[in-house]
Amino acid sequence: MRRTTPLAVAVTLAAAFTAASCSSNSGGSERRSVASEKPAADSAAAKEFRAVVEAARSTSVTISESLVLQDDGKRTVLVIDGPFDLAHGRGKLFVHAGGPIEQLDQIFVGDKAYLSTRKDQWLVTDRSKAESHHLLRAPLNDPQHLLAQIAATTKVTKSSKDPVFGGAATRYRGALAYHALTSRTAEKTRGEIDGYRQDSEGAVLPVTVDAYVKQGRLALVRLDFKMDDDFAHVSLQLSDFGEPVEVTAPPSATPIAPPAKGALAFMTG
Repeated sequence: MRRTTPLAVAVTLAAAFTAASCSSNSGGSERRSVASEKPAADSAAAKEFRAVVEAARSTSVTISESLVLQDDGKRTVLVIDGPFDLAHGRGKLFVHAGGPIEQLDQIFVGDKAYLSTRKDQWLVTDRSKAESHHLLRAPLNDPQHLLAQIAATTKVTKSSKDPVFGGAATRYRGALAYHALTSRTAEKTRGEIDGYRQDSEGAVLPVTVDAYVKQGRLALVRLDFKMDDDFAHVSLQLSDFGEPVEVTAPPSATPIAPPAKGALAFMTG
């Protein structure tokens, strides 16, 4: 029997949305800065790259993210988009996928994340307590977490300008180290990731990072994992830098623990 991978879409998409409100707390670890764990000595290219990522994390942007996951021949595609004020921790995301839950609406206000698949019916959970249950997924699809992982890219190199979006962009390439991949990852998933480890330090998984910087701003990041027939591909585009983001928390919402299993957990990471 083939070993279960962290790519596995090991969730039952037929699970009812209401069951998520009874989901138990997954024991979310304390929120921490992934970027703060970068290697002590950075190359000039790495310093440039981290500065660009941190600049993106300090303003507002429009998120356009796609995820393609394949395990044992089964492919799943998710699309996540919406405006997000990264500097002030508020934003709106819309998650699209096939299955019983075709769209999930998310609102972030401070440490609260509101979730809804139905008009005027909301759940609310703690953003800082959520964990990821799949490789290359951010807890609650949190773009700040994903950008923190990207900022922790190791072995960064800088190449000549590549044409992206119809114009010139500088490409930075590197790999995600173990601590970045496992930050705020559920224990079970972290154990599965450990099964892929190839060495004791640095980039321990074959997860490559390709980032494109256009006019001094982070325009596109691609994360890729492939082993045998399994793969994960994340494409993150950022645009509309500095535009105002208006967010209003729902007037009422049912408190829940961060989703740990079922369809809602898959939609949220």
